[in-house]
Amino acid sequence: MRWSTNKAVVGSFEGCEIVKVLVGEEQREFVLHRQLLCDTSEFFRTNVEGIPSPSSPTETDDDEEVLWLPNESPDMFELFVLWLYQRRRFAWFLDNSLRGLTPDECRAVRTNLVRLHLFAAVIDLPVLQDAAMDALQDMYLRFDWDMSPRFLAFLYGECDAQHAVRLRKWAVAMFAWTLHAGDKAVTMANQVEKLFAAYPALKADYYMHLDKMAKSRADVRIKNPQLRLPVNKLHSGERFFGFRQCTFHSHRATVGEGTCPHALAAQQLPWSLSALPKREKKDDVESDPEPELILSPVKDLNEIFFPTLSSS
Repeated sequence: MRWSTNKAVVGSFEGCEIVKVLVGEEQREFVLHRQLLCDTSEFFRTNVEGIPSPSSPTETDDDEEVLWLPNESPDMFELFVLWLYQRRRFAWFLDNSLRGLTPDECRAVRTNLVRLHLFAAVIDLPVLQDAAMDALQDMYLRFDWDMSPRFLAFLYGECDAQHAVRLRKWAVAMFAWTLHAGDKAVTMANQVEKLFAAYPALKADYYMHLDKMAKSRADVRIKNPQLRLPVNKLHSGERFFGFRQCTFHSHRATVGEGTCPHALAAQQLPWSLSALPKREKKDDVESDPEPELILSPVKDLNEIFFPTLSSS
């Protein structure tokens, strides 16, 4: 069991109505507090309103209605539930989970964070999109991952452009940095040509990014999209090495060089990603996982956070 029990969370919701959410084709069951779910987004509020409310918290009914999300990943939804109940400690939990994970499991966390960002876009929950984006940038910095052609093909070939817009912006910046920071431009030349031919939007976004970097006098070889600087108003030297805190956030246009709305909460978290021990081999965690290796990074989440509800 990788996550610590927070009994205060369970206690604060005792006596509240609950709702069952089934996720994926296998209909994995999650038991969540109805009001918390409804307060999170209009998507849940609209869909949960049609579910009849039990007359008592312990009442069960074999014919009761549930909310079913057939097209979502249960493993991704576990991360959503973690964020739902532990928003201010979400990054801290993820950070601590990396300590004991295998390389395959680390890649699984990455995959599910991408899915979480896309799910947040679908249900119009920008704050969750930003949390997932921050976690992705931190993971790529932590393991010094490159941007893979397979990931780009997924974003441009399988994802809705509107839902993946911020992921695409970050991934293109990562791709440009990957190609220019070392000898990858030569070894990946054939793959790049095929990618650009298959996805014209990727090619357009890539050259738009290079043009923007040139106009800002930034060197794409050293301006690292993994590096999320803790402020938006950068000094002249800082802007050449990393990206503003909110560059890939949903509120970037409104914040400008001001303070990130999430900054205060993040500063209060008792963790530091850079304090984690480094893995010795970059290649151990760099490649994309096969579908069968996309494992759940959260085990027995219902029993961890609210055992009295999951057993009812």
